[in-house]
Amino acid sequence: MITNFDIIQNNKNLSLDNETVERLLNYDLFQDLYDGNFKTAFAKTYSKICAKYPLDTTVSQTFVELNLFQAMTDFYKNLLTNQGLYINVNGSLQKIWNEIEKENNFLCVLKEVFVDVSRFGNGLFKTVFGKDGVEITSVSPSCWFPVFNKGNLNDLSGHIIINTLTDFVNGKTKTFKLIEKHRKGFTEYELWTYQNNSYNEKLDVEKELEIPQIDDFSDIWNDFLIFPVKNSSESNRYFGQSDYVRFKSVVEELILTVSQNSKILNRHANPKMTGSNENLEFNPVTGKSEFPNRDFIPVGRDGIKAEYITADLQENAVHQHINSLMNFFYVLSKTPPQAYGLDITNNMSGESLRKIFMNSLTKIDDIKQVSFNSAIEKLVKCALALNHTPTDEVKIDWGNPVPEDKSELIENTVKRISSGTLSRLSAIAELDNLSDFDANEEFEKIQKEKDLEKE
Repeated sequence: MITNFDIIQNNKNLSLDNETVERLLNYDLFQDLYDGNFKTAFAKTYSKICAKYPLDTTVSQTFVELNLFQAMTDFYKNLLTNQGLYINVNGSLQKIWNEIEKENNFLCVLKEVFVDVSRFGNGLFKTVFGKDGVEITSVSPSCWFPVFNKGNLNDLSGHIIINTLTDFVNGKTKTFKLIEKHRKGFTEYELWTYQNNSYNEKLDVEKELEIPQIDDFSDIWNDFLIFPVKNSSESNRYFGQSDYVRFKSVVEELILTVSQNSKILNRHANPKMTGSNENLEFNPVTGKSEFPNRDFIPVGRDGIKAEYITADLQENAVHQHINSLMNFFYVLSKTPPQAYGLDITNNMSGESLRKIFMNSLTKIDDIKQVSFNSAIEKLVKCALALNHTPTDEVKIDWGNPVPEDKSELIENTVKRISSGTLSRLSAIAELDNLSDFDANEEFEKIQKEKDLEKE
């Protein structure tokens, strides 16, 4: 772990411990898995497939890429955000926050952070006061280095963010590193030239980028501008765990199985023939005995009738193996087949979906409780403080991940009205999401229509 803010060593390289290096290498792997770069992520498996079934002119497909990683992350992202996010602050400040939320497209930023949480195990919100007002962005955890006081996981000193900048000068692309050192109440900036994987020269950040070397905002917000969010983790770990770790080996085996069987099927799509030499015909052009227009393997001279060679693929065994692997995937990823559009019936009710998605909904609730709620609450308070409109109270409503089934809701409401546990006026307000005044007007219209029908 990082224990001080002097992250650049005398040799102009980053001072990183083995744990941090391993974390960054894992991030590279998880990025490849999410992007579907399986030839890099599963290099050994890819080599095995190519060695056993080398690429040839007749069959081009060697490696079947099954990106279940991105599919699972997208499902959870949509499950978390498909009903929107409603953030309520002190009455007079609600309009101000709504404007900040709109200008920053906050829901999009939220989705970006969740994708990082799923694939990397960690995500980051960042809030600053820029040229156009309060800015809320997501930060990749691959450039994030939390600093701990004396190596204590429970004593966070701050955060280091290392950004890569490029500039096109005199026909050449120059690379720079902007280092942000976030402490409570202020941020320190450093700008370095970067070449050949080395930090070469420290530049004047105020002159080059027109930003202060130290930005002190402690008078309005005496805390960090970085808000980490993490997946579920253990008590002895600060960083969350990627969702991909649990089922990486299962997907790798799926890719291996499907790729091998795909290769076999493709090779036998044009089967060869066998038979005795009596089936051959003399070709005057080549001067050889051949079987016309066929790949032919001669077998003996006993007059055996020519026949095709077909493969015994044991299709049921292959399907059973793939189904078993997919079941492991569903268990480890806590997703049902219905999450990917499989096995969905037309008459499935909202209650049925909630039961099917029980494990998925539990996982989403866990992530909210572990860090999303507290991070967003602090972020909103920070954004309003930077805007010089501080607030003391922030309430978060995620909405219902599984949309209400309208017909099911109406049926239950009718039963309650019949049993005398709900009034018609309350039912109208609840079903149509109306205010008491509008619900009363609607109720009066219904009563008038009923009176007209009686006449």
